[in-house]
Amino acid sequence: MKFVLITYIQEVLMEYKHMQFNFRQNADVFKTKSGAFRSAMKKYADFVIVDAPHVLEETIPDSEGDPASVRTWWTNNEPVSDSGLEKSINLIKNCVARQGPFHGLLGFSQGASLAALYCHQFMKEENPDFNFVIMVSGFISKHLEHLLLTSKTDEKISVKSLLVVGDQDDIIPTEMSDKVQDYFSDLQELHHPGGHGIPMKAAQKKVFIKFFQECASLCLSKESEGVTG
Repeated sequence: MKFVLITYIQEVLMEYKHMQFNFRQNADVFKTKSGAFRSAMKKYADFVIVDAPHVLEETIPDSEGDPASVRTWWTNNEPVSDSGLEKSINLIKNCVARQGPFHGLLGFSQGASLAALYCHQFMKEENPDFNFVIMVSGFISKHLEHLLLTSKTDEKISVKSLLVVGDQDDIIPTEMSDKVQDYFSDLQELHHPGGHGIPMKAAQKKVFIKFFQECASLCLSKESEGVTG
């Protein structure tokens, strides 16, 4: 019986799925940029990278140096009441339905902001889509449409969360990221001396691994109780 339990735990760890979001790039570019992180965490996680649905006019070089489309999770175009957020939310919902179940949600930059919005809308349900969320260089969107969503309730999101903040981030200032903690009741904050990216030095890697291990235990506990998500 102990051998079966240990084997089962190993399978859950290896089949851990998280959804990663990118900001003003695309899935292929972000796959390259996050390669070191995904490689270091492959013992604990299987990552499914999702491309944002909104295509911008500009291009960026892909891994081969060829021009690639730039994507975003929402725009600031008129009207301000329609940023394209609903399309992004539906894309994630459809991905969960087609490729799930997923255990966690991982967002980077604008994707981390989207993860916070997604949690605010759906993670207060009895059986949420995800058991935990990681937000790297995240922030609370100030778009009017998004502020109207987050202002509807003062109830905090209880899902287990990790917020990663770069003290030298020149794109998302520290004070913007720190405001994310006002929306989550079970949030661990990891500050690192780097900038706008996923930190991978030994100290930060240790925090990520510990968080994944704690989440694995949480998922196993819920699955043993017959709770999905």
